[in-house]
Amino acid sequence: MGICRRSVFAAAGLAAGLAVIPLAGAAVAGEIADHAVDAENLLQQDKPAEALDAFDKSTDAFWAASPLQLRTVLFADSVQGYGQYRPRSDSVFKVGDTATIYAEPFGYGFTASGDEFQATFKAGIEVTTPGGLVLAKSDDFGRLRWMGRTRSRAVHVAIDVELPDLRPGEYRLNVALTDDATGKASMATLPFTIAE
Repeated sequence: MGICRRSVFAAAGLAAGLAVIPLAGAAVAGEIADHAVDAENLLQQDKPAEALDAFDKSTDAFWAASPLQLRTVLFADSVQGYGQYRPRSDSVFKVGDTATIYAEPFGYGFTASGDEFQATFKAGIEVTTPGGLVLAKSDDFGRLRWMGRTRSRAVHVAIDVELPDLRPGEYRLNVALTDDATGKASMATLPFTIAE
């Protein structure tokens, strides 16, 4: 997944925040459980290849039914790939610093592109006070895309945000991701401090 880099945003007045409406998945819990039971039974029958196929069907059904979730969301000092990041030791920044956000989305969809699959997300960023006053906002901060020959569930997102000119104090950085393939959306909030 590429890194999205942009300066922050147009100033915003009071706003209600980003609307996040999770969409219902196509699968139901019965389908998930049925395939999992099949996988366990096939393993007991010493049919590992068939068991793996059944387990994959269970996993696919669970993935499709899940809302978009962000399993890991944090400030990072560096990001090399999925699970390959160095967490930032604190969330204290200076005016003009760039904050790198690392996230692992779950429950996204794929679109076909030739003989490859892609996962694409729209990123939105918002800076607020702890009380919810919106200080800066960009609903379309950037687009992030991953491509591969299989439908990977190990896709990460890295976003670089140049922090706006803020007074010293406590703030919130809201990160919203919307999956292009499914329309599912999720938002996470990262508290941070601007140092004196």
